[in-house]
Amino acid sequence: MTPAPAAAPRPRLLYIDDDAGLCRLVARGLSRRGFAVTTACDGRDGVSIATSEPFDAVAVDHYMPLQDGLETLEQLLALPSPPPVVYVTGSDESRLAVAALKAGAADYVVKSTADDFQDLLVSALKQAMDQVRLRRERDAAEHALAEANTRLEAVVARQEALLREVNHRVANSLQLIASLVHLQAGALEDEAARAA
Repeated sequence: MTPAPAAAPRPRLLYIDDDAGLCRLVARGLSRRGFAVTTACDGRDGVSIATSEPFDAVAVDHYMPLQDGLETLEQLLALPSPPPVVYVTGSDESRLAVAALKAGAADYVVKSTADDFQDLLVSALKQAMDQVRLRRERDAAEHALAEANTRLEAVVARQEALLREVNHRVANSLQLIASLVHLQAGALEDEAARAA
């Protein structure tokens, strides 16, 4: 009997929100939906956590004390290998969505305590992680293609050098043969043989 394949690791999510009750609710709900959730109670704490450990995605609330979601988003995107960030707010203001998307957020979700919020958040997070995965795969394919092109150019250059060397040697051999034929023709007394 073959062993069952190992389960894929759960995507790691950092949820940053100053509402502790909602953090617990989201952590529970998203854990049931397959995420390993870490929470942070404000933007500074969230950036500190994201700096110290890797996450597959981050969800950031807009209205928080100390620094708002846009400041937090900016700091998260400045990390060396930033995870995709989904912007979350209780406000239905379209200007916040536009500002967050312009600042680099992968998506925007209006939060509520209803189950559809968590479904929308999961959908936005999965799409954001898929975009990152596809971008990394594209970058890896482009890198592999560039390496293959470099190797191919090296092979072509080597082949051209060999072809130049073969042409040079063939030209030298033909010159030698022509010289020998010319010497042989000079030693012949028969005019027909000399002409041939």
